[in-house]
Amino acid sequence: MVEIVEAVYEDGVLKPLEKPNLREGERVKVYIVKRSQGLSEVIRRISKEYEDVKEDPLDILLKGRR
Repeated sequence: MVEIVEAVYEDGVLKPLEKPNLREGERVKVYIVKRSQGLSEVIRRISKEYEDVKEDPLDILLKGRR
């Protein structure tokens, strides 16, 4: 799942400007993208992270529940 949430870096901590869709204690990867960077660069970086995924992870999860 990819969710984009803006955050502010204050006192050594990233503070989301809106509540992310996460469970308490859930681990995530954080991509730091400064505002001057274009959306196409963000998409390129995220896409590269998932280029080896051959099957939709949601399909795998749903098949496992049957």
